[in-house]
Amino acid sequence: MSNPMPVVKDLVIPLEQFPHLVSDASVHEAVGQLFSHTINGSGKLLYDELLVVNSQSQYVGRLTIRSILTCYFPTLFDGGQKSIFAGKKEKFSDLAILLEDSFQTECKRQGALPVSQFMVPPLKSIKADLHPLHAAEIMMEEGQTCLPVVENQAVIGVVRLIDIFRTLAGSCSL
Repeated sequence: MSNPMPVVKDLVIPLEQFPHLVSDASVHEAVGQLFSHTINGSGKLLYDELLVVNSQSQYVGRLTIRSILTCYFPTLFDGGQKSIFAGKKEKFSDLAILLEDSFQTECKRQGALPVSQFMVPPLKSIKADLHPLHAAEIMMEEGQTCLPVVENQAVIGVVRLIDIFRTLAGSCSL
């Protein structure tokens, strides 16, 4: 007889173990959260985004490392064309190294701003009692490798596609 298939809740990374913060926290606090989640203390980050929740632990958005870089130096990372000199436009400035001092000053100032100004809209969340196959379908449709999991309208953590894959593939007879 085969083991019963777990539900998404059994695969969740609890919210306490995943970087998250409230929407009025500063971007500097968000970076601190990301830096506190590393691979065996190596300094290599485990995650490239944080969940943003309100005071009732309801999921209100995400803060990605792209959002943080845009916050720190919007004139360089806003995605637009950069003027190198009069009449010439480049997507990336070959003179970016000259902006380092400016970046240091700008990121200190900008990092004090609240994450609510830079967070991206929330992704679809999934329910804790969902079957892993259904969760995989949603994640594949949405093109996401990590989604928040909710129970009783509160975020309890996240589930990663890699963990769902391990569960589903592990149940196959090879």
